[in-house]
Amino acid sequence: MKKIISSLLCFSLMANPLVAIAEEPAVEGVTLDLRITELALGEKAPFAGILLTPDSLTKIENDNKLKILFLENQHSFDLQRLQLRLDAETALRSSERQLHEDIFQSQLKRIESLEELAINKRPDWVLPVAILTSFVVGAGVTVSITYAVNQ
Repeated sequence: MKKIISSLLCFSLMANPLVAIAEEPAVEGVTLDLRITELALGEKAPFAGILLTPDSLTKIENDNKLKILFLENQHSFDLQRLQLRLDAETALRSSERQLHEDIFQSQLKRIESLEELAINKRPDWVLPVAILTSFVVGAGVTVSITYAVNQ
């Protein structure tokens, strides 16, 4: 689309000569002939160049204004399209973040509930039996090591 627009713009600039009016020369040492003269029908022009009627000059000016307005509208449209795309991506990212946070919170609650269940389900006799068994096993290992060293 950009290539088509740029091609049309280049073609229209080549097809329609532009009129420039300057107050001083653009390059030092070069003088520009910027005379504007009105001519009557059948009168000879006092200089060589392109002669434009007021209507043709107005048409060129309006064509250029229309091209500028078209490009401004195209730019505005592209800018709005990109802004909408950015807003959509931002909303998607926000919803995905919220989804991951919800999943994380759900898993955290599940882990806490399982921990609470594991702590509460242990019978009262398990802790004393575990301590006594650990003491007996430790004493047995110590005696057997001492016996094995003395032999």
